[in-house]
Amino acid sequence: MIEWLFGDAVFAGGHLVFTGAVWVIAVASVATVGALALSLRPLPLRRRAAELGLATIAAGSLVVLAARPVWLAEGERVEPGRTVVLVDASRSMAVAEADGKTRIEHARALLQRFPGAEVYHFGGDLRAGDPVAADLGTTDIGGALQALTRRFAGERLAGIVLVTDGIDRGGLLRETGGERVVDVSGLPPLPGPLTVYQTGAEASVPDLSIVDVQAGSFAFLRAPFTLVVSVESSGLDLEAVPVTLTRNGQPAGSRKVTLDADGRGRAVFEVMPDAPGRFVYEASVPVPATDAVPSNNSMTRAVRVVRDRVRVLQVCGSPSMDQKFLRLFLKEDPGVDLVSFFILRTFSDFGAGYMPEELSLIEFPYQRLFDQELSTFDLVILQNFDYGPYFERDAPRLLSNLAAYVREGGALAFIGGDRSFDLGDYANTALADVLPVALGVPGDSVDPGAFAPVLTESGARHPVTRLDGDSAENRTLWARLPGMDGTNLNLGAAPGAAVLLQHPSLEAAGGPLPVLAVRQVGKGRTLSLSVDSSWRWSFAEAGKGGGNQAYLRFWKSAMRWLVGDPDDQAVTVDVPRENVEPGEVLRVTVRVRDAGFAAVAAANVTGTVTGPEGETPISAPTGSDGAAIFEVPTAVRGAHRVKVVATAADGASLGSAETVYAVVTRDPELDRVVPDGSVLRALAIATQGRYVPPGEWMGALNDPDAGRVVRDRRESPLWSAPILGLIFAVSASASWWLRRRAGRR
Repeated sequence: MIEWLFGDAVFAGGHLVFTGAVWVIAVASVATVGALALSLRPLPLRRRAAELGLATIAAGSLVVLAARPVWLAEGERVEPGRTVVLVDASRSMAVAEADGKTRIEHARALLQRFPGAEVYHFGGDLRAGDPVAADLGTTDIGGALQALTRRFAGERLAGIVLVTDGIDRGGLLRETGGERVVDVSGLPPLPGPLTVYQTGAEASVPDLSIVDVQAGSFAFLRAPFTLVVSVESSGLDLEAVPVTLTRNGQPAGSRKVTLDADGRGRAVFEVMPDAPGRFVYEASVPVPATDAVPSNNSMTRAVRVVRDRVRVLQVCGSPSMDQKFLRLFLKEDPGVDLVSFFILRTFSDFGAGYMPEELSLIEFPYQRLFDQELSTFDLVILQNFDYGPYFERDAPRLLSNLAAYVREGGALAFIGGDRSFDLGDYANTALADVLPVALGVPGDSVDPGAFAPVLTESGARHPVTRLDGDSAENRTLWARLPGMDGTNLNLGAAPGAAVLLQHPSLEAAGGPLPVLAVRQVGKGRTLSLSVDSSWRWSFAEAGKGGGNQAYLRFWKSAMRWLVGDPDDQAVTVDVPRENVEPGEVLRVTVRVRDAGFAAVAAANVTGTVTGPEGETPISAPTGSDGAAIFEVPTAVRGAHRVKVVATAADGASLGSAETVYAVVTRDPELDRVVPDGSVLRALAIATQGRYVPPGEWMGALNDPDAGRVVRDRRESPLWSAPILGLIFAVSASASWWLRRRAGRR
């Protein structure tokens, strides 16, 4: 009853504190005194004293309420040290051991030995409470210990218990010089002695896995790069393992790896990229029948192959200013590997009775170049070259080789002169079938008149003739370049070709005579320039003090387009990333442009997405910007190839393109599932703790001096206690009763 009346404030060791504002107390006091003074009337002394006393008590209780008194008691006490248990809840803890129980089940059994301990679980971060499941995506042991140290800063724990399989994905384990090193230098001093319990025996999990595939993110065309596959085996009686490598789903090699005493080995593949673009390499090993984690038996890496240098073969029938300027341009470009022939011996030179050492002209290895080594070049330039005196009876085969080289992805620049086009007798040859212009002009096939080439509408858009990004300025630049001395004639543009420069007055079949034309043939590209005086674009411009930038930009753009820069294809297909996670929405963008590089609207784009699950057809029309967008499947692991074909409304082919991407379903937490006792032993040694192997039991280390000082602060607001209200009610009621008995209000 007493504690209730005083608001549970009756305890020793405290003191009274008034928490009300001073001005409130002052106002209440003045108002109370004034009210008492006004209420006084002449009365007999005894009655006046009784009434005044009761009124004073009632008014005083109101002043006390305004002062808000609080009974405050403070003190300190020492609590015994706590034991904290950290449980690894990453997905590797869900792996079953030889007894059929998972590692997390073994961890829960260990928790029963620590009743009353505070339990936390961790993966990449620290979380309070028992682990519900082993489903966290990574393991950072060092990060969990650092978070624990921050959480219990200033407190000494009786003990820290760590339950894990030792597979750390944080900073404790790193590769140095090909060896695995445990680094605990980043760990802070722990707030208590550490005991590490390992779950999972290192020899009890049968698993064959690819631990890593080392390859750069890009490689150079025709330059070999090394791809290293690291293999690891545990719980399996294996001495050697076959490792298979595929490129975009096609076989690319195999190696037999001998495993060392620890079950580790490496397969080294020397890969020679033969084409630029995106490629997905996948390394895999067989899946044993008892393999605990089949998903880690393969690993993919995407590599982008780029050109380090463009290899160019320049063949010229005779020295000239045009040959000199072009050869100088190619030689001075550090991105070009040039092989040039322009002073050549013919068969007639051999039959003139001279000994080889008496001839200053170099021998032309035409058979080796156009038969054996043609595929090693990115670009072939035939500059005013007449093949007859050199190829003779081999001409049909060698010209067919050159045409096949183009169709299979090569590039050809065909430049005019007095030994080129119909003057070189190229009409009705295999090479004529791949040129951008038609040959077979009857009669005189040359016009010697000077002229200034005119930029066409296609030329205004095409990357080859884009001297300036601004369309109007580009036309102005071409209009003020010097004229040409004459031109080879032709029968007009070939089917599918784009005319970029045309003659201002001469006509051919279908319109003005093409001077510069380009064409896509199969996978390759060709360019024809029917003049041999483009060097004047450099000479005349330099003479005006403007430099030779127009000449350089033209040939740089032409070479870039010819060798097939990915951005300069008529049809392109692109994905935002080479490697994607399962379930992602992957948007594939296909862009279609005509031979003049104008966007083609309403083109029909069809194709397939081919992956491990088979083929998925795709189809959509292009929009006004020439683009068609698809959402492709990302559910099944492995390499996927996207192939598309674009056709016009009339069914004419506009080109094709392809790309690849990889769906990576492999869980990084399951890359390596063999428990790692070396990490845990090193951690225990570094922290002067205790390591307990799997299947064994030792009690956790305990610090008997551990504990924490707890400061108690107890506040009881007396102003809200029932006693003050009771005093006010009784005193005010009694005072009012006396006044009424005296006949006053």
